[in-house]
Amino acid sequence: MKINPVLYLFLALIALTVSCYDDDVETEALSVFSMTINGGSFVDEMDNLPVSSSIAIVFSSAVNPAEFEKEFSISPAPAGMQLSYANQSSKVTIDLALEFSTTYQMTINSSRFGQNGSQLESAVSRTFSTKADGIIYSLPACTAATNDCLQTVTLTGNSSGDFDFYTSFPIFEELAEWKELEAAIIVVHGANRDADNYFNILMSTLQANSLEQKVMLIAPFFKNQQEASGNDFYWTNTGWRGGNNSLGTNAISSFEVVDKLIEQLADESHFPVLKKIIVTGHSSGALFTHLYAAANKVEAANPGLVFEYVPANSQYYYYPDGQRINESNNQLYTPAGCTGYDFWPAGFHIVPPYLSAMDVATFNNQFTSRSVTYLLGNGTGSDPALNTTDCAATLLGSSRYNRGENIFRYMELAYPGGDHQHKKTIVNGIGHDGQGMYQSPEFRMLLGQLLN
Repeated sequence: MKINPVLYLFLALIALTVSCYDDDVETEALSVFSMTINGGSFVDEMDNLPVSSSIAIVFSSAVNPAEFEKEFSISPAPAGMQLSYANQSSKVTIDLALEFSTTYQMTINSSRFGQNGSQLESAVSRTFSTKADGIIYSLPACTAATNDCLQTVTLTGNSSGDFDFYTSFPIFEELAEWKELEAAIIVVHGANRDADNYFNILMSTLQANSLEQKVMLIAPFFKNQQEASGNDFYWTNTGWRGGNNSLGTNAISSFEVVDKLIEQLADESHFPVLKKIIVTGHSSGALFTHLYAAANKVEAANPGLVFEYVPANSQYYYYPDGQRINESNNQLYTPAGCTGYDFWPAGFHIVPPYLSAMDVATFNNQFTSRSVTYLLGNGTGSDPALNTTDCAATLLGSSRYNRGENIFRYMELAYPGGDHQHKKTIVNGIGHDGQGMYQSPEFRMLLGQLLN
């Protein structure tokens, strides 16, 4: 039988229309990728949360805000609640104003609130409680270098300016009395000024050692002019690593910036159980650390705190006098024919303004008496950043690893009989690699020793 073409088209349109409204058509289930509160993982039965808290939920695909808000609830109702959406509505942020000493339950019903009609694969429920009073005693650590962990503090140099840093806990919170934080690590980035990267690297190590709730992590961000905005302090690309003043009208030494951070950590009203501070840095951050160990004014002002300094894989080192190590015989000698080889940062000549009131004897005494551990990677991979052209640099050693070995050998020869507090730790097989150094078994063991 021959079918009329018009009738065939009519039947096809009916079939298509039916299929478009078929409730059995499958869509991919909606799932929760991550859920955090105040930058830390949001788990059930959390307590002692601040009354101003923020929940962030990331879904596997975009949600319909109006439909989501029908299925989302917090009981009892918060004093204030504001929802905002980002990443094409796949991320929901809920800013809360809560009451003290109250237990809340957050619920997300399993319903079709995905923009594509997808249904949440299973309901979500979390209970949490707020602190008993206006004092913050503990919080979940902020564990990723996102804006949740990025803070800004206004500091005073020649005039006031702003400085950004990543931190696992809000150190300038006036209503905080941190009862779990026993130590702090300040990690200084390298020449790439990638403070976020070093925050993540060290945080992974802390988490691997189950230390993220006991040890605060801080990663200062020394911006250059292109990275700065508004009232930010900024430096030349490398000026920050030697303690130089920032540029522009708001001048402050990079050393003074870290002094200010440590001064806050030394405030016993906010950090009653904190007893140890470790300053470390890799590559250019290691040069900063090596110099800061001798230069800083906060260690002498806080005898109740234990300070440790861990420069990792620097290619430049400070020497208390004009002597260097002859690699052919591992003995001390005084070089000739290299004008300015002992200028700052390799020696105490033409020092930055931060040190204008300090004499060389005081500086060298602090350098030798403070606890410094050279973290040296003996890997033999490529090192294109190594300065092999300036005589002042080549006098320090033939490789990055040898330069670290040489400064330690110098300390042993120039200050024999235990007249210095410097040590070394070798990381086998790792070269100029910050992640490899800080996540190595050797560093993890060293960290355990320094924190005991």
